[in-house]
Amino acid sequence: MKQDKPNTIKRMLVFRLLMLPMVVLLLVCATIAFYLINYSGNQIKNELMRTAADHRNLIDCFFAEKKATLKFIIESNTLASMSDNTFLKKLLKNLQTESKAFVDLGVFDENGNHLAYAGPYDLAGKNYGDTPWFKGLRDKGVYISDEFMGFRNVPHFIIAVKRMDNSRTWYVRATIDTYFFNDLVENIRIGKTGEAYIVNSNGIFQTRRRSGGRLMEQDTEFNLYTTAKHAAASFCAGGRFNLEHLYAAVPLKQKNWTLVVRQATTDAFAPIAISALISFLIIAGGGAAVAVTGYIMASNMANRLKIADVEKREMTTQLIIAGKLAEVGEMSTGIAHEINNPLQIMKAELAMIEELFMDLVPLMDKGAEEIMAQVKDSFDQIGIQIQRCATITRGLLNFARKTDHKLTPVKIQTLLPQIVQMVDHRARVEDIRIVQEMDPDLPEIMSDANQLQQVFLNLLNNSIYALEQRSQGEIRINAVKNSADIIIRFSDNGCGFSRETMEKAFLPFFTTKPVGKGTGLGLSTVYGIIKGLGGEITLTSELNQGSTFTIRLPLNVKDQSHETA
Repeated sequence: MKQDKPNTIKRMLVFRLLMLPMVVLLLVCATIAFYLINYSGNQIKNELMRTAADHRNLIDCFFAEKKATLKFIIESNTLASMSDNTFLKKLLKNLQTESKAFVDLGVFDENGNHLAYAGPYDLAGKNYGDTPWFKGLRDKGVYISDEFMGFRNVPHFIIAVKRMDNSRTWYVRATIDTYFFNDLVENIRIGKTGEAYIVNSNGIFQTRRRSGGRLMEQDTEFNLYTTAKHAAASFCAGGRFNLEHLYAAVPLKQKNWTLVVRQATTDAFAPIAISALISFLIIAGGGAAVAVTGYIMASNMANRLKIADVEKREMTTQLIIAGKLAEVGEMSTGIAHEINNPLQIMKAELAMIEELFMDLVPLMDKGAEEIMAQVKDSFDQIGIQIQRCATITRGLLNFARKTDHKLTPVKIQTLLPQIVQMVDHRARVEDIRIVQEMDPDLPEIMSDANQLQQVFLNLLNNSIYALEQRSQGEIRINAVKNSADIIIRFSDNGCGFSRETMEKAFLPFFTTKPVGKGTGLGLSTVYGIIKGLGGEITLTSELNQGSTFTIRLPLNVKDQSHETA
């Protein structure tokens, strides 16, 4: 039962605190999506209507221009001049130079007789008195025909004008190139399936339709947009099993034809469909994320006490390790003292032996010179090793010595090489190269040499640890001066820090080292020392690329020992 209680609490949190907000959120999102889809659909229909109206204006301008051209011709010339075939051919050539729309020109008398003709067909002498277009022309004065076959037995349509002189009435007719006009009407691109075509008042195609519909055939869908004879209209239509289309039908002003622009609904509303799908996925994903987040939060609340207890135990362990390290530091101080005393005695004894040896040299045989040289070299090597041990113990004492915060003149270009010498042997064992780039003219600064030694040694040890078992390891130390600071950089090409660990690098008890190899106090101590000395330390790093610690030490700083204490 005790194990079921946390699960019951989690279920109550999920259902009571998450389900109701989720339902409200879904309703709000669905309402917004519904109105957005309707608005977008209307915008698409309006855009199709605008495109159709603009295209209608282009076609009306074409008709108006051709009618004006023919009116100018018939008003500017006499019947006698127009009846001259040579003159008429020249006139047609000039018209075709300006526009490829004209196929031929013909002149007719009041009875429909062909008085003159210029064009590719043999139509001279034909009588058109009984043709529908001629009858319409006599009544209206300007006439645009529907597509018809005529004597040439080819689909075409004509534009004709009428002139009444005092003595007689005569007419000029021009045939419009069907292919040219088809290209003009079809020159519209809307999405992948958009197309434009023209039908007359009886639903007969006056231009072809790309998706199926030949010239002068009956449009089977004409009944869908007959309401647009006198006004523009847009709508969706289609059979149950046919591909549905979005239509825009607008009547032409120059002719009782209807321009139809249509597009498959799957193409026209594809952006809306994609937007709706994306919205649904976002809402569904958001709802799932909220549910998962709520479940995780409930689980985290149930486990928080357990995690806190584990963290408490870990911190206790870290404190114990830190205490042990402090004891080791104190022990190392005593050991260093114990080692240093015999070293001083050994040094004094060596000096005395060397003096005795120098007194014995004159008494030795001349043949023993080589042996004497070897003995002297051995004395020299013993002295070097004694001095090396003394340097190591002195560095250990300086590092472990607890001193008050006291500012003294410090030369960074002198202190840093001494610290490097303390870790040089370990670095060479790990095949790590230490490069020092320091300005030899760095000025002295007021600082605490012992604490700086601790900082530099800690950073070098961290870099060596980061370069363990990595080929071509390198630690680069750079020290330069700017206007108010000395800037010291410790860079390595080791394992680096991740973004998360870099943010916690200077926190107490945080370490990336395995248990037993780190306490998490090194960098926090370094941070505290540098801050206490009036400086700043920053870290830049990239995982598996390396790290750079940048220290800024002021050139002039007041003694803050009392404040620090």
